[in-house]
Amino acid sequence: MPLTRNEMIALTAGIAVGAFAGANVDKIKGAVAGLLGLVTDGVGESYASVAQKVAEHVESIQDAVAENKTKPEPTTT
Repeated sequence: MPLTRNEMIALTAGIAVGAFAGANVDKIKGAVAGLLGLVTDGVGESYASVAQKVAEHVESIQDAVAENKTKPEPTTT
């Protein structure tokens, strides 16, 4: 089932936000720690675990898409 334009935009925005948050996790943790004062190492480890699982899922999707593009289409004779 193909993605609609709105779904593609939401997916792309989510990936961009996730990448931005992952690249700036130390700054974000510092800002949140200043506001809440309750950030622990466990939160960072949980975030890293979730980020790794998301990255693996995205990679598997990309692999599946690439595999489908390289398969020749069946011909009927």
